[in-house]
Amino acid sequence: MRWIGCAERDARAHKPGLLRRLLRDQRGTTLAMMTAGLFPAIAAVGSAVDLGRVFLVRSQMQAGVDAAALAGARSFGVTDASRVDSRDQQVNAYFRENFPDDFLGSGEIKPKPTFNTVRGINVTRVDASTDLKMVFMQIFGVKPKKISVVAVAELQPKPLEVMVVLDDTGSMQTKLGSRSRMAALQDAMYDFINILHQGSEQRKELALGMVTYTVTTNVGGILKSAGVPIENRDGFINVGSYTGGVSSFPDNPLGWKGCVENDKTVRDVGNTATVFEDGAWDVDKYLPGETDAKGVVRDNARPYHYPPSTNSNGSFVTTAKVATDYRASHANTDTSDGRRNNLYYLHTAGNMAGGEALANAPAYRQHFYDMYIGLNANASNPADDVIVKNDGTDGYYAPGSGPGWKVKYSRIPYITDTRDWSFANPKYGYPTATGYTLKMTTPNWQCPEPSMDVQYNRPKSDYTNYIRDKNYPLMPASGTLHHIGMLWGYRLLTRDDRFTRVNPVPSERPLRALVFMTDGDTQANGDAMWYGSYGSLREKRITNSTDANTFKTQIMRRFAKVCENAKRDGIAVYIVSLLPAPGGTRDYFRGCAGSNYLETDSAETIKNAFQQIAVDLVDLHLVQ
Repeated sequence: MRWIGCAERDARAHKPGLLRRLLRDQRGTTLAMMTAGLFPAIAAVGSAVDLGRVFLVRSQMQAGVDAAALAGARSFGVTDASRVDSRDQQVNAYFRENFPDDFLGSGEIKPKPTFNTVRGINVTRVDASTDLKMVFMQIFGVKPKKISVVAVAELQPKPLEVMVVLDDTGSMQTKLGSRSRMAALQDAMYDFINILHQGSEQRKELALGMVTYTVTTNVGGILKSAGVPIENRDGFINVGSYTGGVSSFPDNPLGWKGCVENDKTVRDVGNTATVFEDGAWDVDKYLPGETDAKGVVRDNARPYHYPPSTNSNGSFVTTAKVATDYRASHANTDTSDGRRNNLYYLHTAGNMAGGEALANAPAYRQHFYDMYIGLNANASNPADDVIVKNDGTDGYYAPGSGPGWKVKYSRIPYITDTRDWSFANPKYGYPTATGYTLKMTTPNWQCPEPSMDVQYNRPKSDYTNYIRDKNYPLMPASGTLHHIGMLWGYRLLTRDDRFTRVNPVPSERPLRALVFMTDGDTQANGDAMWYGSYGSLREKRITNSTDANTFKTQIMRRFAKVCENAKRDGIAVYIVSLLPAPGGTRDYFRGCAGSNYLETDSAETIKNAFQQIAVDLVDLHLVQ
């Protein structure tokens, strides 16, 4: 038997108790458990963050390709990639605007545009993709996430009828930056036309027309073609019967070029655009010669006719007693913008008798009376009187003593002085045509080139050529009457029963829009020789006042009423002001067009305005 020592015996006695205590001791295990549980927590948070990044990147990429597809579709026809406004550059620019580089770590992404025409529909597709690296989940071996988005925009061809009304007044030659306002407008119109055509040379469902205006507008040829009756202003429309030969311009420089004066109307209409006064024939869609809703037969269209006139000390002054009072303020050689001499001969060389016959025709007779009756104020000196008795004696005529008078053409002050008088310009017109000039004198002074009616499926070149050749600042400037441009733009657009065109989709009502452009305020002045579509201020055709500001107010009130009628006919009205309009005119423009009134102040903003309108009009939309 082996004796066990005390120490050994004590060790054996304590060994089982220590093990049990160790097994029961949990001190320090919390840290281990936390460490073990941290990995799944990190994975959960990291997954949420990375999934959120995937969602945000995908959403923003989609917004980018959506915007890019619409931008590319708007510029579908601009294929020169070197241009800022080309379809490729527009796709890139709009994508970058909506999806900046390295958004949430996505790196640089290049959109891939594709342009096709499918069954006559322009289709723009933009794809974009990226491999988005995971920020947290890559720790756990998760690979980059592939994100791909696509957008498809297309133009759905639907009937669209647009009338563009353009300001051709002399102020359009004024500089805007380094170029003229007209040059800026032309560039903007080229873009406008391109967007409407969406890359095609013709669009069968697009009908576009153009009206240019100053103090009048040239719609005479369109009216004649539509059978609208023209007033026979004896001595003007039929001038060939007095001068010999034909009556038409330019074959006869005294003939009618085609501009019109405004319809017969009432004076001093109210300021409420929605109220249409009885007898205000110059604000609605009824045409000259038609029977209106009240059974009234309207007067025929009145040709615009600018009679021989000048500013002088005596013109239209009833007490200007001597011939020297009638010296023209500007010589015929004056080419300044301020020239106010439009004295043109009514006779041909060596035929003063023919001139006298024409001077007594209805087109001229009353004008010469008003201009020269002041010479009759001195009864003791009748030898220089232009207005004489019509009894074969050429004797003294007492002003206001009845209709027995005539114009003694050969007595007109300075009639043989070529400083004051000249033969009418046989080639009066825009110098964009060979041999033509805007030099006075002419009975068609301030008459722009003929308007273009609304027709479907014209070649795009017809419109661009019109903008280049028939849209020009008319000099010298003489005023701006917005109303007549608006009125005839509206009538030519809405009266498709008279100004006919063939809708290629008869089952669909066309969208109609009137786009009105000007560079400023309505303008008229108190010059003795001033004349516009409402005649002279002396005639008081639209107001009992001869004040130019009162006259301008009446012009804008009528403009507003025409606009209201256009909107009631379902026409979308847009107004572009190349410069901010003065306060009163701006109020009328805003009241007419609302949010479609666009003010510009540079060539770039003019272009942007017309692009915005064109985009509104074409039926672009996302289909994917």
